[in-house]
Amino acid sequence: MVINGFGSPDINAVREFVVTREFRDRIDSKALLLISQFPFLIIGEIQNVIGDYLIIKADVTNVNELDDEIFRVHVDTIEVFYIETEGKPPIPDIRYRNDHHD
Repeated sequence: MVINGFGSPDINAVREFVVTREFRDRIDSKALLLISQFPFLIIGEIQNVIGDYLIIKADVTNVNELDDEIFRVHVDTIEVFYIETEGKPPIPDIRYRNDHHD
């Protein structure tokens, strides 16, 4: 654990460690990411974690042309994430949503 000059844990190092471990523990699970860079939204399968980078195979992004691509995302750019786990709500398939709104 990295310690800052005041004897306290470096919160950024703690966050990176915890988030990286969460993704590493859920390889092959479906995840939803909101990231600070384009394409902003990625829904797909966690394939690997290399250092502090997440490798995710996108099923859906907010740009149709990027669907089915593999992304390498630094954990510091992830603003919000949700990983499907047993007993929790699944990530819906937003590609074919028909809610009757025009």
